[in-house]
Formats: sequence, structure tokens, C-alpha cells
Amino acid sequence: MWEPLDEEGTMRLVSIGAALALAAGIIVAPVTAAQADQGAACGWTGDVIPLMQKADRRVRSERVTEQIKARMGENAKIVSYTRMEVDLLAQKGDKTSPTKALTLRNNRVAYNIMVKSGGKESVISAQVRFYGLCYRTTVVVQSAWVGSTGTDKPLTVNANEALKLAEAYRKKHSDEFPLDAPLVMMNLMQATTAPPDFGKLRWYVNYAPAPGELQILAVYMNGKVTPMG
Repeated sequence: MWEPLDEEGTMRLVSIGAALALAAGIIVAPVTAAQADQGAACGWTGDVIPLMQKADRRVRSERVTEQIKARMGENAKIVSYTRMEVDLLAQKGDKTSPTKALTLRNNRVAYNIMVKSGGKESVISAQVRFYGLCYRTTVVVQSAWVGSTGTDKPLTVNANEALKLAEAYRKKHSDEFPLDAPLVMMNLMQATTAPPDFGKLRWYVNYAPAPGELQILAVYMNGKVTPMG
């Protein structure tokens, strides 16, 4: 599911949606010193609820609407927005805690946007990027975000709880999941996996036991933890 993007171990999701995003130039830029100085990443605690709320407002902003019209035509009408996925990534050079989501600050929220233009409806995508809760930018791409049905189901296990459940699993299976493998990423989505898990909201918790390698644990909203791959 995952592979290294460069020799320094930056990771990317190898899914159809992420591959399209990558091809369109959606690559997170390094955080500047000025951004890093914005007090605790604008209050970021690892709670994705305020992150999603901020992203929901940003994606509906006049500026993003202008981006959409620039691609789809001035008369394009937005029909609907669907929040597809939330990604929390380790910032390059950061030391992360296996049980603290606040140590993942390179945050992105992806949307599918239904647009009507010239009598036709089409789906485009937007990715809203943050440093913690500090807004950075929004990128609009003329292709749909796939691999998830959304994030609309109840979030009964938050990011920090998911990390604790994943860490408990690692401790029970330390022969397979070394505890010194650093946390590098979390993904929240209703993944389009095979039944009976299709469309179930879950966290994917990602660790890097070695350069270029990932171990992934799926944490479901009922507390179940399952290794991937």
C-alpha cells in the first residue's frame, strides 16, 4: 500500500486517488520557520474534529471556488462537497510519539466536489493542507479522490485513542511489530476494501521499521485492531 517517495524516507500512499494527486503535483512542501513558530501549531492537540471543521470551511471559501471556476468554467456551479479522507503525517525531521497524534503535524484533508458545468456533472477533488491547525493552502485537481467512501460515519475512536489501541497491539505482537519503529502517519477513511469491511470508518496507523518499509495497523471504530498486508 505504501512506498518511499525519496531516499530520505518520505512516504506516500500508493492508491489510485493518491497517485492521481501526486501526478497533479500535490506534494506537501516543507514547513517554513515562520510556520513552525506559530505556537504549538495553532493549538493542534491531535484532535481531528477541529481540523475537519477548519477544512470544511476552507474548502467552501471564495478563493477555492475561484480555483474551481478557473478549471471548470466561470458558470460552473458547485452541487456538493464530500470529505473523503484525513491524513496526519510526520513532519520531516520530527521525533514522533507512538501514542500522541499531536506529534503528526503535516495534516491534509481531501474532498470530492460535485460540479455542474455546461449541463454536465463531474467530480473534482481538493486537498486542504495544514501545519497542525495552521492553514497552509488548498490544491484543486480535476479528478476524483478514490479509495474511500468518505468520513461521514461517527468518529467514536479519536486519533489518540487509535494510537493507544495500536500501541497495545504492538506490545502484544512485538515479535512482528517492533516497538522502536517510529510512527510516521495516520489516515482516517471509509476505505473501499473488500466486504465485509467495505466503507467502514477506520484509522490506518503507519510505522516505519526500516527506511523504505511500512507496517500498518487498521483501527476500527469498535476498537478492533487488524494488521494490514
